[in-house]
Amino acid sequence: MEIEIVDYKGANVVVLSGDIDMYSSPILRKQLMLLIDKKVPLLLIDFKAVSYIDSSGIATFVEGLKGMMSYGGRLKLLGIPEGIMEIFNFSKLDRVFEIYGNIDDAFNN
Repeated sequence: MEIEIVDYKGANVVVLSGDIDMYSSPILRKQLMLLIDKKVPLLLIDFKAVSYIDSSGIATFVEGLKGMMSYGGRLKLLGIPEGIMEIFNFSKLDRVFEIYGNIDDAFNN
């Protein structure tokens, strides 16, 4: 997995690529928590290049969402590939997370 943090109109975008699994999710968690500790108001997670996610990866995002909600921040997911979206749908997490097709929709809603 690779993680790149970029700016989009003043918002932090975490651009992910590769597999998010039990080996890489602790690294991802550390990066997310650094941003959450700064109390960023909006955090966008770009999944376009993610090829796989397991339960540890999902748990990392649930923890991140809880952290953001604790101070009123918003965590939005975008560009989730169809195969990974099935996991969010099956687990009903599509009702928990704000999920958007692209960065403009995520930023503007």
